[in-house]
Amino acid sequence: MAPTTFILSLLCLVASLLPHSHSQVHGNCIETERIALLSIKASMWINNNKSFLSSWTGHDCCHWRGVSCNLETGHVTKLDLRYPYYDEHTIPPSKLSSSLVHLQYLKHLDLSMNYFNHSLIPDFIGSLANLEYLNLSHAGFSGTIPHAALGNLSRLCYLDLNCKEASIIPYIDDLHWLSGMTSLHHLDLSGVNLSNVSHWLHDINMLSSLLVLKLSYAQLQAGGIHDTTLLHHLNFTSLRVLDLSGNYDLNITLPQWLFNLTSLVYLDLSNCALHGKLPVNIGDLSSLRFLSLSYNSFDGMIPESLRNLSSLEILSLNSNMFNGGIPESINNLTNLVNLDLSRNEFRKLTKRFGGLKKLERLDMSENQVQGCIPESIGELKNIKFLVFSENMLSGEIPESIGNLTVLQHFDGSQCQNLSGTLPETIGNLVDLQYLDLSKNMISGELPQSLGNLMQLQQFKMALNQITGQLPVSIGKLSNLSELDLSYNNISGTLPKSMGNLCNLMILYLNDNFISGSIHDLLNKLSKCTQNMRFNGSGSPVGLTTLALGKNRFNGKVPESLGQFSNLMALFLSSNSFVGVLTEAHFTNLANLQSMDFSFNLLQLNVSENWIPPFNASTIRMCSCKIRSKFPSWIKTQTNLGDLCLSDAEISGEIPSWFWNSSYVNLNLSHNNLEGHLPTSLEYNSFSNIDLSWNNFEGLIPNFDPSLLIAIDLSNNLFYGPIPSYFAAAEEVKVFSFSFNHFNGSIPLFFCNLTALMVLDLSNNDMSGELPLCWNQSSNLEILDLSDNNFSGTIPDCIFSLSYLRSLHLRKNGFSGNLPISLKNYADNLVTLDMGENKLSGSIPAWIGENLLSLVILRLRSNLFEGGIPEQLSNLSSLQVLDLAHNKISV
Repeated sequence: MAPTTFILSLLCLVASLLPHSHSQVHGNCIETERIALLSIKASMWINNNKSFLSSWTGHDCCHWRGVSCNLETGHVTKLDLRYPYYDEHTIPPSKLSSSLVHLQYLKHLDLSMNYFNHSLIPDFIGSLANLEYLNLSHAGFSGTIPHAALGNLSRLCYLDLNCKEASIIPYIDDLHWLSGMTSLHHLDLSGVNLSNVSHWLHDINMLSSLLVLKLSYAQLQAGGIHDTTLLHHLNFTSLRVLDLSGNYDLNITLPQWLFNLTSLVYLDLSNCALHGKLPVNIGDLSSLRFLSLSYNSFDGMIPESLRNLSSLEILSLNSNMFNGGIPESINNLTNLVNLDLSRNEFRKLTKRFGGLKKLERLDMSENQVQGCIPESIGELKNIKFLVFSENMLSGEIPESIGNLTVLQHFDGSQCQNLSGTLPETIGNLVDLQYLDLSKNMISGELPQSLGNLMQLQQFKMALNQITGQLPVSIGKLSNLSELDLSYNNISGTLPKSMGNLCNLMILYLNDNFISGSIHDLLNKLSKCTQNMRFNGSGSPVGLTTLALGKNRFNGKVPESLGQFSNLMALFLSSNSFVGVLTEAHFTNLANLQSMDFSFNLLQLNVSENWIPPFNASTIRMCSCKIRSKFPSWIKTQTNLGDLCLSDAEISGEIPSWFWNSSYVNLNLSHNNLEGHLPTSLEYNSFSNIDLSWNNFEGLIPNFDPSLLIAIDLSNNLFYGPIPSYFAAAEEVKVFSFSFNHFNGSIPLFFCNLTALMVLDLSNNDMSGELPLCWNQSSNLEILDLSDNNFSGTIPDCIFSLSYLRSLHLRKNGFSGNLPISLKNYADNLVTLDMGENKLSGSIPAWIGENLLSLVILRLRSNLFEGGIPEQLSNLSSLQVLDLAHNKISV
């Protein structure tokens, strides 16, 4: 049974215990009361299309909608002004007329779901002494609730002041006034601020007739729940519904008096900061049909006494720290419909599921469950929603999964170790709408039986080891809206039947080995767009995401691509596409936000005055040949933050308008661009910028480097010192300025850039001694200072760099011996190139004893003397050894 259905049936049960008002009357109402009703109507907001108050016409008010009268006296006894379309942000405010006091015979008053503009609840409500039912929930009242006035309503059986969704919430500072309501069956103060009520439970304990108590999100304080007298003098033992959810300040273990409420049918203690182990006497609440302890800090194992809750239909224990295994006794909960154990630390599944014949929803996600999915899972014949995601499951998906013929949602993603092939029996799940087995080790070919899943809307198996060709039967999945098979080993060509997937909106096939043309696929799917389809909400259906990158597709990109007017993301990079992209390929792509044609054999050929139909945020056309000056159509892309036009054969200067956009990632490398950059790029906080292999010259412009991760300006004609503002580049990992004309010494701030992994200043005009500030906190792996004019000795601190793997200092003026610190710290070193300097002394034997990871050792053209130490023969990984042009004797 769904939670909503359960709550409705429960409310019907409660309503049967309340006094009934007559719903139909005959005869005319009292004239003074009719006038009072019209005055009330005048103060209420009326929407002629929705409000029934517009129908309040004529003299017989007893027949007005929402009004009921006593059959004998004609007095109004019921007034139901509940507004069913409540939204305090969109409807105009109403005002509660004082004429209400003229309806002294009222027993039932419902003003819920209106909006009284955060006004106070008027005191005159307290004069309606005959009221038995009062509902002011979600009515837009605020301020102090007039408990003195409400305390006069001694006949009340039903009081609802729920305001959980209000922007301004009312509050109460004591609950003593409840003691006079001896007939109260239903009390809902959810959302009311009770933080200043210290003895709230003591006051409520006076209500012996109480059946329903709802105090959710009421800011209850823990002090009020610890009343030891309740263990011996608990008065509201007939309670059927208790909802204390959302009271984050309770921060307690479960109180013992709770387990004396043996008539409880509904118990919600979610989001209460409860902790400790679940007591054994939870089994005493044997009448429970709904139990939620979710979003707390319970730990330990689930007690076996849970088996006593045989009436339980909904059990939510998610988002705690329960551990151990799922007890076998859970099979005793034969009426269970919904079981949520997600976000805990469970390590083992029960091997038996046979007792859960009525179970429709099972969520075990985000635990630490190990082992296999048991064969008994196939006994859950009524299961519709099954989730095992983010666990540590292993083994194959059992064949018995095919017995779950009413299953609609199956998520076994991110279990890492689910393996084997997808069983043929998966084709029995003809009601399946959602299937996600991503991030596992499932292998083999997809079964042809997948074609039986005619209701499937989302199918995701990314990051597995699927092989072979896609089955032809995949074209039968006519309701499929999302297909994600990325990061597998799928090969072969696309089946022509995939063109039948006219409801497809998201297609991820990237990072596979699929070959052949995409001509048939796009041509057929484009015809679906022409025969426009609409989804349930009336929006047109069509491809929004097409990701085919990193495969082996070839041939031309068909012009039918331009027909996908809903397309937002297009990724065709790293294939073998050939030919020319023209304006026709983009004709109707008005919604395109991201596109990537990089690393193919493509050429872009558009007119000089072309205005694209899209305004994209990401354009990646690395290696796509443009063969012209800088393309003017980029000017129309005002949202652009990620642009790659590398190796595009663009020449000339970059126009000044280009720098008006705020780029996050910019790659214009390997072109023939020239000229000076602007002196300032104040609008840009680059994350990645690559302008390498061009002919730019001059000083580096000023920009904010605070978000910088990688910068590559190598192989240009830049000059001058390295700007000091790079000291703020605290996140930078790659810094490459090689093959330019930079001068000056190495700035000290490089020692403070602890995230830096690659520093390449080679082939410049820099000079001076190396700084002494390097330390172990640095993540530097590659340091290349070769081909400069540095001098002095090599400082010991360079070899304190814990992660250093590659050191290049060749063609400088370094002198002195190799630092002894090299022996102690450089055990990760793979490349050591100190050739063409003025280093002297003997080649140390400890190189062969300590630097065992070396692959390249280059010490040529120095002043080393003596012999070659035989310990160098220990360097088993060494591939390059260059000691030429020294004073070494053999």
